[in-house]
Amino acid sequence: MMKRTVGLLMLFWLAVTGTVAGVSLDEFSPERVARWPGGIAERVSRERWPDAQFIYPDTISDMVQLLRQGKVDAFILPKVFVDSLLQEGVHDIEPLSPPLGEIPSAFLFPKSEKGNRLAGQMNEFLWRREADGTLKALREKWFSGNNGKQHFERPALTGENGTLTAVSNGINMPFVYLKGNTVIGYEMELFALFCADCGYDYKIELAASFEGALVGVETGKYDIGINAIEITPQRREKFFFSSPTYVDECLVVVCADEGTELGFFASLERKIKATLIDEGRWKMLAMGMGTTLLITACSALFGTVLGFFLCFLHRENIPAMNNAIRLVSRFFAGMPMMVLLMLFYYVVFGHAAIGGDAVAIVVFTITTGFDVFGMLQSGAASVPKGQMEAALALGFTERQAFRKFILPQAVLTFFPTYQASLVNLLKFTAIVGYIAVQDLTKMADLIRARTYDAFMPLIAISVLYLILAWLFMQLTERLLARLDPRRRTAEEILRGVRT
Repeated sequence: MMKRTVGLLMLFWLAVTGTVAGVSLDEFSPERVARWPGGIAERVSRERWPDAQFIYPDTISDMVQLLRQGKVDAFILPKVFVDSLLQEGVHDIEPLSPPLGEIPSAFLFPKSEKGNRLAGQMNEFLWRREADGTLKALREKWFSGNNGKQHFERPALTGENGTLTAVSNGINMPFVYLKGNTVIGYEMELFALFCADCGYDYKIELAASFEGALVGVETGKYDIGINAIEITPQRREKFFFSSPTYVDECLVVVCADEGTELGFFASLERKIKATLIDEGRWKMLAMGMGTTLLITACSALFGTVLGFFLCFLHRENIPAMNNAIRLVSRFFAGMPMMVLLMLFYYVVFGHAAIGGDAVAIVVFTITTGFDVFGMLQSGAASVPKGQMEAALALGFTERQAFRKFILPQAVLTFFPTYQASLVNLLKFTAIVGYIAVQDLTKMADLIRARTYDAFMPLIAISVLYLILAWLFMQLTERLLARLDPRRRTAEEILRGVRT
């Protein structure tokens, strides 16, 4: 009873002042706590606060936002991440003492023969580097408090023993994070040194979520997971772990008095600078915008061609072929787009050397193709049957009549729907980050993870998506003007006609 009363008093003080400064962990009794699922933090926090509601945000930035907005009373993180937040200028948070417990983190490998071999090589490498002082030097370098100033040069890699594919979400400073267009960090440099020492080359992909990275390692899509991954008994059942690369303390973080607040314009200026200027982050948005444009344009082009091909194929009236088209069409129409992307990336192309960009283009091409096929079918059905009969009476074959008379009218009929589908295609590409594609939305998430501010990155990509949608509408309007005879001038209509 006494503990609950103290907890309610603490929550009242938090609601009134926005801070629980000076309160120890033993005196704190929250109602809502944000943390990552699994591991020591989950077990210990549930034992300590059995009546609390636990929320599972994806990123540290999300935790900070939830705390600032009063949607949680505290969040739980390893000490190194809390230190990184404070060093990055997030002064409206405060860790409580004492810590909840220790958290060992390590590299993650698939539960396979290759994964077991790599884990053994990594353990031997870590033992040697611990003995010669390399690990101590790297920890001093990356955990020294000079966030944003550290860097490392990719060592000379022979690749004589092959290329390893690593995965991370790229947002866990200082372990693994994106600076400019380069992935750096403590574990990233350690992995690069391992590859140089053991004769490997490497490439790294950035998954949209920690869970997506785990799925990729489990299915063998990736050879190693690099993400300050906590060692737990449950994960040991599905993965091989290296020896711990770092052992940290787990802290509970609450609101603190931020001090003097900046004015609106000063705050806006600081957010714009952090989002676009610092570390050349506008280049990240430009690169993400290029990837989004590439996927959308290729999918629209290839999907349109596929849709016309399916339409002509369907008109051959081969029962087995038509049944197959209908079956596949219903499958793609009934599956959520995110599920399709993950199915193709982790299962269909799970063991193929195909990047996320190519997989996204394949999936969106197929879905766009079936959409265009359905539009053509509906457009053709809206053309009066008498026109086909008239064309046949004039001596045209059925194929010629459809291609010369029915199809042009069908295209004009479905074109407004086609324009809307292209804009929807552009919007659908916002989820390709789940298969390690660095598109516009993924880049905004990476920036948000570095700035711990959701406002400016989301505003920036909203404007960019609006510009891209406008461009697609303008391009399709020009295409429609060339196809629609009612929009053509007399000179264009008579061009090529001899008088």
